[in-house]
Amino acid sequence: MVRDNGTPGLEDDDTGQKREQESGGNRLDGRTWLRYSISVWDDLVKTAEERALKHPAMFPSALIDRLLEIFCPPGGVVLDPFMGSGSSVVSAYRSGIRSIGFELSPEYVELTTSRLGEIEGRPEDYPRIIRDDSRNLARYVDPGQVHLCITSPPYWDILNQRRSADGKGIRNYGDNQGDLGTISGYESFLGELGVVFKQVFDVLATGSYCVVVVMDIRKGSTFYPYHMDVSHLMQKIGFVLDDIIIWDRRQEYNNLRPLGYPHVFRVNKVHEFVLIFQKRAGSD
Repeated sequence: MVRDNGTPGLEDDDTGQKREQESGGNRLDGRTWLRYSISVWDDLVKTAEERALKHPAMFPSALIDRLLEIFCPPGGVVLDPFMGSGSSVVSAYRSGIRSIGFELSPEYVELTTSRLGEIEGRPEDYPRIIRDDSRNLARYVDPGQVHLCITSPPYWDILNQRRSADGKGIRNYGDNQGDLGTISGYESFLGELGVVFKQVFDVLATGSYCVVVVMDIRKGSTFYPYHMDVSHLMQKIGFVLDDIIIWDRRQEYNNLRPLGYPHVFRVNKVHEFVLIFQKRAGSD
């Protein structure tokens, strides 16, 4: 089990809510605070190394680094229940922050391990990587022992299809038995996602944040407002929706085409939603 290493207590903020005495954001200077507070982030780019990696839904370390700066308290533990290629735990390790990652795919566990091997970090900060279904999360992590969750859950089975904005093929990385991304029914998929995030809620310390990065989904003629459904799901669990940031990714799409032209107008989705949830006092 992951044990607490002495993290901040809670105090009242100006709204009467309990908050961490010092979160990552308290260490930002005024100029950085202002830049990060803009509701659309369009300055996050992948490194050359990240572009070379073959993961279909990978976020850049620049995004993780920013979220760690804002939301991770000193001495905190970061959790990613859908680790993928390991951006969250790699960034945490590089920053001297302890982390836990869950991943079913042996290929991506190996990739993450390789990426971690290129970092000269402290042994005590080396991530705990668990190759198991994140629906079993509570077997491995104690309640209240996590201080920030950063993750991007599976996009249902959408990764079996081509990317909507530029038609590029994306291979399925959910062939493992038990992978949520292989569930065919959308409501069933959301239900299983809820099983994971309920356990995330339980292992988070009070006052901590859970940041979920998602994109809405279209399958044929049906539009699924994934970010809204995840938001409703999280609030039913007990999280408070604290804010939403738009992650503008249009610079990554260099072959846009007129979707549906000339018959049915379709929107090129080149942004994702950074949903910011908090576990507040009295919600558990």
